[in-house]
Amino acid sequence: MSLFLRQGMIVLFCFSLFALSGCGSASTTSSGQPPTTAEQVSGSSNQSSPSGGVSVSEKPDSDWKPVEIAYDYAAMREDVLIQLNEEPRLHSPLRTVVGVKPQSYTFFFREAMDRGSVEAAIRKHAKEESTRGDQGFINPDLAFHWVHDRQLQLLVTVPEKTGEENVWQEYVLNAGGAKTAKGSLIGDSFSFQALVLPPQQIWRVAVDGKSSEKLTDFSVMTNLELLDPHQRYAMLTRFTNYCECDALYEKLYSIYDLETHTATSYPTVLSEMYRGVGEFMADRRGFFYEIPKKGMDVPKSEFASRILVDGYVHGVSFSKDRKQLLMAVGKAEQKKDLDLVVFDLAVGTEKRYPGVIKGWLPTSEWDGAVVPVSFDDDGRFVMFAMRKEEKSFEEVRQRFEWKTGKVTSWNPPVPADAWSGFVQTDDGAFQYYWNAGLFQGSTQLLQQMGTGAWIPGTHRFVFAEAAQQSEGMELFVFDADRKQRTLLLSGLSYGFALLGASSDGKWLYIATDQPRIP
Repeated sequence: MSLFLRQGMIVLFCFSLFALSGCGSASTTSSGQPPTTAEQVSGSSNQSSPSGGVSVSEKPDSDWKPVEIAYDYAAMREDVLIQLNEEPRLHSPLRTVVGVKPQSYTFFFREAMDRGSVEAAIRKHAKEESTRGDQGFINPDLAFHWVHDRQLQLLVTVPEKTGEENVWQEYVLNAGGAKTAKGSLIGDSFSFQALVLPPQQIWRVAVDGKSSEKLTDFSVMTNLELLDPHQRYAMLTRFTNYCECDALYEKLYSIYDLETHTATSYPTVLSEMYRGVGEFMADRRGFFYEIPKKGMDVPKSEFASRILVDGYVHGVSFSKDRKQLLMAVGKAEQKKDLDLVVFDLAVGTEKRYPGVIKGWLPTSEWDGAVVPVSFDDDGRFVMFAMRKEEKSFEEVRQRFEWKTGKVTSWNPPVPADAWSGFVQTDDGAFQYYWNAGLFQGSTQLLQQMGTGAWIPGTHRFVFAEAAQQSEGMELFVFDADRKQRTLLLSGLSYGFALLGASSDGKWLYIATDQPRIP
């Protein structure tokens, strides 16, 4: 099976949590003069906007009000740096995803520039890229605001689609070939390529499918994972670079609160799984991260605890009630037969069961890298799996019983060389195994593979399938007691994702870029 199914992670795209930078209007110069027009600056590279003025090809967004951004020009090594103001950590040279709404950028120049030459160069590159056949490149609307001769702010607006364009659109920002105030040319190797993709929004849908409500208004596409049983917190992950490839680029992380509609950005890697040194941070909302390095400002949280255990942590998960941690611990170089450590988050104490996690550390079927050991707690038992041999995918499946403190074998109805991950009903009567289907004990009730969710407090399982008679996806509910399958929703986009169900059993949470739910 794939790494996706083995790790049991639902990866979907959602949006960025940061608003576009700036607000207000910038339709006149600081001296009260009208802005320089597009025709004026495109005719000669020696012409330039007045100090603090705006040059436009279309009327700039009424909410755009540029302000100077402090910058260390003396430290610049390149002629120009192009920064996305909505997320300053994203800057040239790179190709990245941006939202469909107007985006503001800042060009920082190492030397004072000929303003007209810069504006003409930016328009030239954007227009040239837009002629590259049927590759989705567009020539967007541009509005220029010069703070001074070394700082240019740019507002980019993507024209509304007519329905005939590519699903995705892309534009290029590049000042290469522009002249400095002294007359020398700057290079063109440091461009900012912006891939415009519509963001997914989180919706809640009544479990009978009769009503729905959009819960978010995200502006840019990111990966999204709901973290807690109450579906309040989501981890948003945004790639710094984008490509149609398998490269693992650096990511930007934030936690979104669906109740307060606020996002908190973290300057470090967040993960629902952790593998590393025995001193780390655990946040009871459902994620882990390394101890912050000196000088790193990590947001304070009432849910975060500093963890310290003796040894190297080869995997950690929260208990069902989020009051304890379950850890696989050994030496850093150790590859088999680990200690089980149960760590009490309230008092900071641990109970260790030496060597009871039998077998070899699991590895990814994608790239062979070691995968953190994960634990699934249902309140009675904690299930986990290792590998029978170092180079084998065959699992050694075990479970820890809370009442007795003993570890015994566990034998789910899943092929030995497939990942045994599963979700079950609150009462443990029915299980859904990602790689085997829906079962009651050892009896299979539904031959289905892929992701899905149990509706809390019921024996009803929700899952999605590609539509057979039409385009898109369909959402089904399977009643395990009646062994009955019912269509809940149809006409969902292929990018749709089922996120889970509310703890009261009344709502389903989905993510889609559709403007409405059918």
